Amino acid sequence: MDNTEVIAVLVAGYDDDGVERATVILRDSQGNVTMRQMNAHDGLVQRAANADRFRRGKPIVDPVSREVVGYELERVALTH
Repeated sequence: MDNTEVIAVLVAGYDDDGVERATVILRDSQGNVTMRQMNAHDGLVQRAANADRFRRGKPIVDPVSREVVGYELERVALTH
């Protein structure tokens, strides 16, 4: 996973072996985005989960159908 960054972490629960799993969205160095399940305690997942917080921002509207197709992300400052 060289040059791969976690851009979103969703904690999904536990697998059959009792390991806490997280659904993560990854972006590689070419900009390709994938989603996969990872151990929630993996170092890459933990760094991403502790680095930034985002909340849902303005809606992204399809210009033709006028349907909301997603939302912008708004960074929330962390207080320690």
